[in-house]
Amino acid sequence: AVVSTQSTGILYRKAGQTTDNEILGNESISPAFGQFLDLIGEKVQLKGFGDFHGGLDVRDDTTGTHSYRTIIEGKSVMFHVANMLPFSRENPQQVERKRHIGNDIAIIVFQEEESSAELQDFDPTCFKSQMSHIYALVTYRATTA
Repeated sequence: AVVSTQSTGILYRKAGQTTDNEILGNESISPAFGQFLDLIGEKVQLKGFGDFHGGLDVRDDTTGTHSYRTIIEGKSVMFHVANMLPFSRENPQQVERKRHIGNDIAIIVFQEEESSAELQDFDPTCFKSQMSHIYALVTYRATTA
């Protein structure tokens, strides 16, 4: 059967982060990560969103107010962007974020580095999930003129 919808997780990994708690605990995003999100999809308001929403709440904003989505070859893709899902200071494991991203088969990991020496290799086993099987690593290195 052909699947016409897909949800994909997006994680923002800062230099030095090696655990899922650290990665899921990021509250802010960098300008480069924001540009990446704008490149892969369009930002949509969740409340009242009428298309495929990938399990995100489109009625009461309990899973955030916005997310990103795109359509690729007729397939509707909703991105579960960790930084746009609810953050909880009381829950270092960020269960609410992990609940969505941990059920995505594919996860994009966006990481920034100042130099190649600064960044450690990403180990997919640091993100505990029974469902996630594909990890796409996107590395952004700022260039100086």
